[in-house]
Amino acid sequence: MSIKTNASKNLRHIKRNYQLYLMFVPGFVILALFAYLPMYGLILSFKQYTPRLGILHSPWVGWDNFKYGVATYGFWRLVRNTLVLGLLKMIFAFPSSIILALLINELRVGPFKKTIQTLSYLPYFISWVIVASIMYLLLSTDYGMLNNFLIKLGIGKVDWYTSPQYWRAILTITTIWKNMGWGTIIFLAGLTAISPELYEASVCDGAGRWKQTLHVSIPGIMPVIAMSFILSISGIVRDDFEQVYALVGNSSELWKTVDVLGTWMYRGLRGSFTGWGEVTAVGLIQGLVSLILMLGANALIKRTDNKGLW
Repeated sequence: MSIKTNASKNLRHIKRNYQLYLMFVPGFVILALFAYLPMYGLILSFKQYTPRLGILHSPWVGWDNFKYGVATYGFWRLVRNTLVLGLLKMIFAFPSSIILALLINELRVGPFKKTIQTLSYLPYFISWVIVASIMYLLLSTDYGMLNNFLIKLGIGKVDWYTSPQYWRAILTITTIWKNMGWGTIIFLAGLTAISPELYEASVCDGAGRWKQTLHVSIPGIMPVIAMSFILSISGIVRDDFEQVYALVGNSSELWKTVDVLGTWMYRGLRGSFTGWGEVTAVGLIQGLVSLILMLGANALIKRTDNKGLW
């Protein structure tokens, strides 16, 4: 009886607010077409794909693709590079947006504040291909601006594109430069929602700008930080293929430190169709680990008295 009562209540609620539900339909259709429908291809993880037979009729191989993928020469190096780059970006890139948002929030001159915000957003709209061109102008062995500067200092030039030890730092720095400003948007929105009365009360208690930041600003945006952390934590195992491939390309000299799962999958897809199953299997594992990390982060955030995603 209670189930029927709840169903009738839900139906009446939908009828009263049908305009809102109609607005939801386009988003749901796009999500279904571009997020859920492609999951049909995950069955390639368990098949030896043959284009002539199609996905459904290709021979079933069970867990073999997972075994072959993991047994691939250098696979654990790929995992290590992916995790190291993901952790570096999480440790340095994620807090950088919060710090920049707090600094911008302290600016009191309106035009100057808007100018700084605009300039910090611009790199986000530059493609990684253009960023790669900029980096080449900086790092070119013979004509790079950075090498010219090092020569003037008496240090000597560095052959950056054959020195893999520098590229984890380069990828992390370019990620910060490109995404830091765009990431401040959500934190600045959270800062504007903090009641000015809290700042006035802290001033009455003798708090300076630093203490106001520690005891008012940061606690005020903590729910926003928690949500962003949950959404970002899965990126530890999901490399930015576009960035790595644009900046490094097929330079095998640098693969020691920057060859990641995404670039390996790309090379596998460019080869024969026989590798599609292995690539899909590794991608499935990567996605499941990302989901587990996000669920774990959500549970951890809820233990700190902050709201999770669900």
